Amino acid sequence: MTIYQEFIKNVNDKKYLGNNIISYKKNGKWISKTYQNLIEEVNKLSRAFFDLQIGIDTKVGILSKNCPEWLLSDLAINRLGAISVPIHAVSNKNTIDYIIQDTNLKFLIIEDQLLKKHEFLNDLDISLIVINLKNQASEKLISFEALLDKNNNEDLEQKIKDNQSKLKNNDLASILYTSGTTGNPKGVCLSNKNFLTNISQVRQTIIVNQTDKLLSFLPLSHALERTAGHYIPMFSGAHIFYAENILKVADNLKEVQPTLIVSVPKIFERIYEKIFAQVKANKKFKQKLFYWALKQKKETWQYFLANLLVLKKVRKALGGKIRFAVSGGASLNEKIIRFFKNIGITIIEGYGLTETAPIAAANSLENLKIGTVGQPLPNLEIKIATDKEVLIKGDNLMQGYYQKEELTKEVIDQDGWFHSGDLGFLDKDNFLTIIGRKKDIIVTSNGKNIAPEKLENIINLSPFINQTLIVGHKKKFLAALLTLDQEATKDLNTDEINQKIEKEIKNINKTLESAEIIKKFTIIPEAFSIEAGDLTPTLKVKRQTIENKYSKEIQALYQEN
Repeated sequence: MTIYQEFIKNVNDKKYLGNNIISYKKNGKWISKTYQNLIEEVNKLSRAFFDLQIGIDTKVGILSKNCPEWLLSDLAINRLGAISVPIHAVSNKNTIDYIIQDTNLKFLIIEDQLLKKHEFLNDLDISLIVINLKNQASEKLISFEALLDKNNNEDLEQKIKDNQSKLKNNDLASILYTSGTTGNPKGVCLSNKNFLTNISQVRQTIIVNQTDKLLSFLPLSHALERTAGHYIPMFSGAHIFYAENILKVADNLKEVQPTLIVSVPKIFERIYEKIFAQVKANKKFKQKLFYWALKQKKETWQYFLANLLVLKKVRKALGGKIRFAVSGGASLNEKIIRFFKNIGITIIEGYGLTETAPIAAANSLENLKIGTVGQPLPNLEIKIATDKEVLIKGDNLMQGYYQKEELTKEVIDQDGWFHSGDLGFLDKDNFLTIIGRKKDIIVTSNGKNIAPEKLENIINLSPFINQTLIVGHKKKFLAALLTLDQEATKDLNTDEINQKIEKEIKNINKTLESAEIIKKFTIIPEAFSIEAGDLTPTLKVKRQTIENKYSKEIQALYQEN
């Protein structure tokens, strides 16, 4: 079965047709579509796509922020046995052009605003299906809305149904280009079986139901949001709300009052920092009350009072109804997880890669161990190699990298084990802990191996520090590139900022092993960003890029006094 066929079967079996599936803001008001509405529109759109000669194995790009049209396109493409090629909305010209050329795309679904930004697309030999098309600049532009409104022939429906009998779950469903921290992106080939296996595995581990509401703000072009933030809620009869944009997430949380959120660590870090910044702005009595409330144990009268006076109000700022939150994409500091647990919000950490569609291990509400990314999902194997690399095997493992057979052979061995590039260990209860990326490990000149991500997570908890990059490969000691929290440092002069940072680093060093101590730092004036090419779309640092960019500053850190 394809994703679309399994989705339809599931909806009909569970009788979800009347439930709302998605909601989005338009002119300041939330507009909803039921499962029935969505399926009808997907069928209409697939007929219009079929009329454009989109069929089995046709590659169709999607370049858009999260919106109903993204989901409609994804399902319509899958219904036809075509292959979706999501492109991150924040991608630059070179990346977009590379993906189009690498896959030989013939169709690209794109937002009108993104087409204005990337005018070079008009010069390519590609049909552009434009969402919210305002100006018909050329004949090659096709209005998405016109396709959806098209009075298509019912004869097409029968042809599509005849076509579906040829589709198999091993067919390629999507090529997802990993943004990568170095070099050109790689096209990860995921089949219907890969996605459907992962959906089933996660649903056996984490229970989502038709009363759940999820606020979607991670990019749908990323595998985590597509599987955990869309397919799993959809297969469970839940309701997805699209955040207006990343800046409106705080407002949308209060409006939507979601029961679930799926996020990357950076978002939880920002919420944590904002809460503590607000606490520090309060009077001493309120500060003491807040810290007292965090220490109270559940099922005591003190906790009841703490919840009434403090914790409930903190949760209300996040909507007030979150059952649990999911964090993935990178490791989240244990201190933050415990803080959220103390205020009454459980964060479930998981682990995976685009190549595993994407989830390989996860904690659950019933079986949670803070500091780990959980146990391997059902019917999936994880083992640790002699050099501590995490190896994975299962039906959710990708078919390979698009047109890169040699590279595929490098990461999937003859026995079918995927070499993840991550380092970790399994404890006695089979819970997985990730140490860091194999290629990111810093080896100092005295032979000490340091995982920088752990140190960066600790330093980033400072109220004055926004981002950190640890350096020191083949050097005598570790140093840090830092960007500042603009809000916390806006009233401080340069000397005051340096004094604050020195004090913060000194206190952090007291908690570290001798080989991990940060001996020097330098402050980078501009924050690392996606637009500048410093971060991936899921906010991971591109180490090599940043180190090359600030090579002079790094050299200065290691110059002898």
